[in-house]
Amino acid sequence: MPSYRVAIDVHGVVPGYAPEDLLPRAEELLAVGHRVEDRSVELVRGQPQIHLRFLVTGSHDAAEDDEAEDAVRALVDALVPVASLGRWTLRRGPGGHWRTIRAGDARDGVEEHPVDF
Repeated sequence: MPSYRVAIDVHGVVPGYAPEDLLPRAEELLAVGHRVEDRSVELVRGQPQIHLRFLVTGSHDAAEDDEAEDAVRALVDALVPVASLGRWTLRRGPGGHWRTIRAGDARDGVEEHPVDF
């Protein structure tokens, strides 16, 4: 089963929503259809990000990548009502080498540029 890692920029949460609840909520949403292996909050170049590593059922690379991207887009859409999100990057493992396969932006009107290798 291929492993994926998503990093999502978090600019803030809506009033009344606790920032510390965002990561567990993201894991809960992603775990509905995928096994979540790891989660963390990281500060990258001064930008808070949530990171989740998850598995996709094995088939062939293109279908796996599409399934992972669909999962990330659904996750971002589900988090937008409670958080102000920005760019996201989806990487495919394994191990210590993660290659970027897709990227997007949760903000309205921002043009996305798919990355496909």
